[in-house]
Amino acid sequence: MLKDRECRMLLTAFGGLFILAGAGTAGAAVAAEFRAVLSGDNELVAGDTDGWGRARINVYDDMDRLCADLEVRSVGDVTSVYIYRGAEGEEGSPVVKLDTPDDNIDSDDCDSIGDALADEIQADPASFYVGVQTAEFPKGAIRGQLAPSAD
Repeated sequence: MLKDRECRMLLTAFGGLFILAGAGTAGAAVAAEFRAVLSGDNELVAGDTDGWGRARINVYDDMDRLCADLEVRSVGDVTSVYIYRGAEGEEGSPVVKLDTPDDNIDSDDCDSIGDALADEIQADPASFYVGVQTAEFPKGAIRGQLAPSAD
């Protein structure tokens, strides 16, 4: 009886070690990285010519998640921020609502998106843009097309 109990304890201990050893071998989620330089000059309708910003967008295809790090400057009260489906020079339709920047300056945001949208953004990022709306410029204060990140 004692021998069976010792054997079970030994097997349990080794099993736990194997599980822990295997946990470290799973790869971390890798994101496709994109950027956008936002400017009022990019808006189709007169935007905020003083306004500017940048966005870093990561798409995690294996989790169907999009994370955005957004920074805006010299714009008024931000009312909304979206990622739109639309090429440069086109008015697009919103596909992902992003958090409004804190104090109208910065925001970090992660959202669940469908597999099809994650694939679409990764395949053709230039067909999407980040648009920031303000109280003064409700049709768009600043805008920037997505492009593959250089860094």
